Amino acid sequence: MSIPRIKSNLHDHVEELFSTDLLRSSDTENQTALKTFLSSTYSSLASLAWHLGADGDVFQREAMPASGITDDAFFTVSREREFAGARAGNAQSSHGTHNHRQRFGGSL
Repeated sequence: MSIPRIKSNLHDHVEELFSTDLLRSSDTENQTALKTFLSSTYSSLASLAWHLGADGDVFQREAMPASGITDDAFFTVSREREFAGARAGNAQSSHGTHNHRQRFGGSL
């Protein structure tokens, strides 16, 4: 792959990322788009490093951990969605499951 082709690929990765309406996409779609962008970009950077005489394998090794950054960034959103779904299915969750004696103790 030539350096002009690598440059073109990097531009294509950015265009692909912003070709969808990120503000109207679901969190899962946005997470996938970011992961795809990171892995594609790291692959192009590995090719560029090789052309520059550096070890491109370093970029390839770091590509998977870098995509984990996306998981970390969306972790809170995913957890909120997970717990919101559990609350919606259980009407009593805000009141607890214990009866009066279990919650406040028996008579003295």
